[in-house]
Order: sequence, then C-alpha cells, then structure tokens
Amino acid sequence: SVHEIFYTFTNVSSYLDAVLHAYSYYSINFKSISRKNFDLVCQHIKPDQVITLTLSDDQDTPGLIGLFLSRFQINQFTRLRLLRLIEIGPDYWEIIITKMIELKNLRSFIYIPSIGNNSWISKLSGNERTELDRRLFDSYAPILPQLHRLQLNHGDFLESVQFPGLRHLLLHESSTGLIERISARAPQLKTLDTPIKRFDWSTDVMYPLPRLNRLVLRIEGEILKKVTA
Repeated sequence: SVHEIFYTFTNVSSYLDAVLHAYSYYSINFKSISRKNFDLVCQHIKPDQVITLTLSDDQDTPGLIGLFLSRFQINQFTRLRLLRLIEIGPDYWEIIITKMIELKNLRSFIYIPSIGNNSWISKLSGNERTELDRRLFDSYAPILPQLHRLQLNHGDFLESVQFPGLRHLLLHESSTGLIERISARAPQLKTLDTPIKRFDWSTDVMYPLPRLNRLVLRIEGEILKKVTA
C-alpha cells in the first residue's frame, strides 16, 4: 500500500526519495486506513502522481473525507483513471461531483452506497432525488461518455447520455425501460449488473447488446444470471 511504501523508503537515501517523488502511478485506498497512515500519505503525495483513488466515509474511517477535502480538491488529480467513493454522504457528494468534469483521464467511476435503508440517497423522496440529479447532472455529464466502467446507486438521469466506450455498468436501482434506453446508447457494453423492480415476466429483455458477455439481473430477491462465451 502507499502508506507502507512511504513509511519504509522515505529518508533512506536521496535516490529513493527522488524515485518516490517522481513515480506517477500511485493507487491510493483510504478505506479502513488509520489517521496516522492517512496523514503520512497526504504529507508525501502529489495529486498528479495518483491514477486510482478510493475515498470512504464509512464507520471505519469517520471524518477522514472531510480532512482529505480540506487538503486536496478532486480536480487536482489530473491523471486519475479510477475514482471510487464509498458511503460518501451529501455533505461531500456535491463537492466531489462538481469537480469531476476536469478529470479528462477518468475512465472508471464507482459509487458504493450504504447498504439498504442506511443509504442517504434512499432516504430522499422522489422529488428530492430528481432535484439533486437535475442540479448535478450538468456539472459532470460531459465526462460520462469517456467512461469505460460506471457504478451508481441509480441511473434515472442516464437516459439521454451517449456511452460510446462504456464496457461495464452496475446500478443498484433500475428498470426494464431504463436498461432498454441505456442499451441503445452503449454499443460496447460487455457486463451489466442491476436489479429490476416491478418486473413483468412478459417483458422482452433481449436488448441489442452485441458485445454483452455477462448479465446479472436481480429480480424481486431472485437472481437471474446468464453468462455467454
């Protein structure tokens, strides 16, 4: 891990210090990290050295997301390829999302919400969620077509987005209608994983996805899984 690298090799020699500061392919995971190791990484890392970043606000790392955003802005991570957010609540969600538009190298965006009814998004009313989507959509919609991997709580606002390079999609909420509309806009999609609510068994779910080789649909608590060669 990054904190082990800095702890082990910093101040060993001027040559190793130069290597550590020149290396530009760090993968940082702040999930379940101690405050001491968190501070160590933040002290030594430069944003343009990071290609993958995991930020967490779960019970193992309470408050660390606020400390991170007091030191860095997401748009400083100009070489970032993957951004993973774990249980990031509304206090920080907008701060991060509105800066993502500047991440021209981003190819994977993964949001992992709290489980079940503990998710802050699940506590919003339908109108509140629609308003949140509407307010934020213009802020980060331009980066969506450049993504290869996307994982979100829901995809209600994705219906009008073109996904020319999207290969992997995971949604925690979905519908047959939404899948149909996304499939028409994601010709490169290879894996699709999503629940289906209010599923009608007479519904045709064989949408035009010529490159799809893995499909997982969770239907009313049951798993319907198809894997093709």
